[in-house]
Amino acid sequence: MNHNRTINQLRGFHFAIGTIVNQENDPLCGNCVAFSRTAQTIIESFIEFESAHASEKRKFPEEFLFLFEDICDKMALIEHPSEPVRQKKEGNCKLPEGVCYCKSALAVLQTIKAP
Repeated sequence: MNHNRTINQLRGFHFAIGTIVNQENDPLCGNCVAFSRTAQTIIESFIEFESAHASEKRKFPEEFLFLFEDICDKMALIEHPSEPVRQKKEGNCKLPEGVCYCKSALAVLQTIKAP
């Protein structure tokens, strides 16, 4: 795989996990079904990514190796809500139709991961 593409994907995971960790503290997002599902998807995707690039990791500049560690540290902080609510369907989330902070972070990541 192209080294620059791999680095960009790593940066995308860092962005997405950072967004999830941040939104976990939001009173609506942190208790939403979309948050929980999106967080799980990002975590599972990163685990696959890390496994697929384990041998390449050694070749990364130090500042990018830090991103791997930071992503893992942040993933460990994520707590899924025990009883998530569909915030939009319940009328709690007033973001415009089709807008979700958590899903937007995943969409950015998926765009970067696309061939």
